[in-house]
Amino acid sequence: MSWSIHHVNLQARDVRRAAAFYTEILGMRKGRWAFPETRGYLPGDPDKLALMGDGRDGHSGLHLIAPDPDFAEKNDLAFNPSVGGHVAFRVDDLDAVIARLRAAGIRHSVTGEFAIPGLRHVYTEDPEGNLIEINGPVK
Repeated sequence: MSWSIHHVNLQARDVRRAAAFYTEILGMRKGRWAFPETRGYLPGDPDKLALMGDGRDGHSGLHLIAPDPDFAEKNDLAFNPSVGGHVAFRVDDLDAVIARLRAAGIRHSVTGEFAIPGLRHVYTEDPEGNLIEINGPVK
């Protein structure tokens, strides 16, 4: 199965200040979020969410997000991707990953097309407790 790192999500108490660091000091370019209007549960304002795009697609790169302690509950997830940061991997066969998680009895949350248009998501933890997101194309 092929995979790649799709994005790294960092928690930012002050999203604008963090975004300024990555743009002004590291020279990254701020990307644009393209969420359908139905994605109202995502923090879409620049005080809560910023994307430093890597040019591969509209959502790959570095994500900066203000922590929302109620995010998991509001979105029926077992894990909160807005707190503590996470890395997101893109795989070509998300169903195979889900089947292996289930077979191993590993706790996970499966979403449909949730945070990024065109991708389905799974949130889980590795054996060391690191939150990871695994993405695959919507079928």
